[in-house]
Amino acid sequence: MKVFLDKRYVKIELYETFIQKYNEHTFVFDIKDSFDCQIIISVPSYITKKVLEKYPNLEWIELITAGYDGIDLAYLKQRNISLTYAKDVFSIQIAEDVFSKILYFNRNLKKHMKSSEKHVWKFQKSDHELYGSTVGIIGAGSIGQHVAERMKAFKTKVIGYKRHLEYIPFFDKIYTTKEGLYELLKESDYIIISIPLTKDTRYLIDAKALSIMKKDALLINVARGEIIDQIALTKALKNDQIRGAGLDVVTPEPLPKDDPLWDLENCLITPHNASSSPNVNRRIADEIIDTFIKYLEKKQLDNRII
Repeated sequence: MKVFLDKRYVKIELYETFIQKYNEHTFVFDIKDSFDCQIIISVPSYITKKVLEKYPNLEWIELITAGYDGIDLAYLKQRNISLTYAKDVFSIQIAEDVFSKILYFNRNLKKHMKSSEKHVWKFQKSDHELYGSTVGIIGAGSIGQHVAERMKAFKTKVIGYKRHLEYIPFFDKIYTTKEGLYELLKESDYIIISIPLTKDTRYLIDAKALSIMKKDALLINVARGEIIDQIALTKALKNDQIRGAGLDVVTPEPLPKDDPLWDLENCLITPHNASSSPNVNRRIADEIIDTFIKYLEKKQLDNRII
């Protein structure tokens, strides 16, 4: 088996022991040496139809990202190429990022920062607590589950939305259908988006969805910008239709300097930074190695897309 480990995106030194142990396989790190590989380990931007046509022997693609939007899944199915993603690599730090955004609003941190810069001691009344609130998580996968687990420490009610009804730890209730989504939006004080971007989830949060939300609800997006109708969101924030939005992802990225979202007091923007962590490269390596071993041993892959 010949494997392409894309050195542009992975730290090769983290794989040295693994490569030595599985030395019956050939590992290459440069694109020019990779076109006869059976396995590609890279990012979605490299996985285009034009590129894949150069790989006649390809059997499996392992992504080092959680997102896989933009990949032609139909083409992969046509060629019988398996696709897996980095399921648990980013969940811990993204879950922590969700809380940073919620507490930024709840504890008036922007106002305190402005006072601090001016050396002004000024009391700011806080009107919101996480304790006892209802948290709606749209997307109950790895990231959503990590958020839900931590939310339970705040004594919250956690409800979720996903395609199929099933029991998931730390969730009090799971909704499925579009009507279920609207129920979640209606009930929730905090709404966290952690669902993959697909043709079915693009603009899932549109003007109608925003109109259903509570007036004092917070919307946090750590998934993909296009899951929200950004024009509708901007209008809702300008009109104080909802309390605020914490956005780690927007459309397009980078967000243009003249976009009105930048200037809204009730909008916090971070530059697709929620996945940042000092441990991310080690987690990527652990995930890739674990998946590779399971793939060789023909075990079930819990991070399989197709």
